[in-house]
Amino acid sequence: MKQTVLVVDDNDINRLNLKLLLKESYQILEAGDLEVADSMLSGNRVDLVVLDLALPPEPDNPEIGMGYLQRLRKESPDTPVVVITGHDERSFALRAQKMGALDFFGKPFDPDEVKATIDRSMEARWKAMREQEMERALQSQLNTELLGESGEMCELRQLIEQVASAPSTVLIRGETGTGKELIARTLHAASSRAEQPFIAINCAAMSADLLESELFGYEMGAFAGAGKRKLGWFERASGGTLFLDEVAGLPLPVQAKLLRVLETGEFSRLGGDAMLRSDVRLICSTREDLERKVSDGSFRDDLYYRIHVVEIVVPPLREHLDDLPKLADAILLRKAAMCGKRMEGFSEDVIEQFSRYSWPGNVRELENVIERAVVLAAGDVVESIPSLVGPQFVASDDIDPLQLWFQQLPESGIKAEKAVAEFERQLVEAALERNHHIKARAGRWLGFGERAKDKMRYLCDKYDIDVQEGL
Repeated sequence: MKQTVLVVDDNDINRLNLKLLLKESYQILEAGDLEVADSMLSGNRVDLVVLDLALPPEPDNPEIGMGYLQRLRKESPDTPVVVITGHDERSFALRAQKMGALDFFGKPFDPDEVKATIDRSMEARWKAMREQEMERALQSQLNTELLGESGEMCELRQLIEQVASAPSTVLIRGETGTGKELIARTLHAASSRAEQPFIAINCAAMSADLLESELFGYEMGAFAGAGKRKLGWFERASGGTLFLDEVAGLPLPVQAKLLRVLETGEFSRLGGDAMLRSDVRLICSTREDLERKVSDGSFRDDLYYRIHVVEIVVPPLREHLDDLPKLADAILLRKAAMCGKRMEGFSEDVIEQFSRYSWPGNVRELENVIERAVVLAAGDVVESIPSLVGPQFVASDDIDPLQLWFQQLPESGIKAEKAVAEFERQLVEAALERNHHIKARAGRWLGFGERAKDKMRYLCDKYDIDVQEGL
């Protein structure tokens, strides 16, 4: 969509010449007097005003245009203005710039000068807008995923407010992409530790040895390659907050050392004898069933009770879809600013499509979808989201997958046999994913009883799902 220039000049020939000169690059609006100019500004989106200083009712008095410029800067400070001056009015042009005009050009018109001045002014305006949008985006980023007026989000914000000032360890539960780290950062920002470090670690992304050395640090010579002392995260986060993301992925040896820190406040670097202390508030998160991991012995029960002091459960996006339009608008603002684009919003069809989708990846998936839409958008409105197609199954203990699947069926109808087979395949894959690809455990999760492993082996063969034999 072309940017819009409003030309305010009482000379018909001047307006025509400017229109012919600029129409290839810009949409041109015209006004021969200030009353029409006001009407154009109130009824249209105007990106830049070209203002002749000599206007009715005193076309020989540049002060008329200067007065209108002053009013524009007061009433529409975000609308840039370029002034037109006569050959003997340069002092007015300089005064106009001091009053806020971006630039000026003179009469008679030099086509190259006029085009260069308008292009330069438009670029300056866009850079200023982008800086403002980026600032707004950065200011709103911390609380983007916490937007919404639904009961779920109001309760979540209230709980965060209550918990933030307490020193207690917090366990944040929620599905992938719900914003667990963002909530941890919000807790830190609202606490008395806000001016101290916040350090986030993904426990599932590292080996046991690497995780232990990163958490607690090491002395020079502690192991091959340890050429100098390194401070661990507990030392670097002292006075602040340490966030252990996906705490269920902690190896058992690291769990034991973490438990000691929580019980005594003391730890030692690898290869060192000195006992160190660190004043750290610990926040943990998980998307897994910690109670099940405690029962099967992969997570220490004493550590579970230490980190499970205060629990915050983050609702999945599908449970508060009423908040989605406001949330999507906030994300669009940030993504557009990041991509250097100006976006106005979403079409009604897109909002409807958003509301009918189950969002298995939650807010993270919504962010990715919107970013992709911004990158590919030809105009300033997101008209379509082609990636949201077909039924989506979400494996969850607290939602009926059949009900969710039916909600996602297309209105145009389905081929029942093929659709049911696809649902069964997705169900099997989701069960395997949730149960670490162990067939017997996945089969029991699906309710297959004593023949769980045999039934899962049959289904994996049926749908050509590759799982290691014996699991």
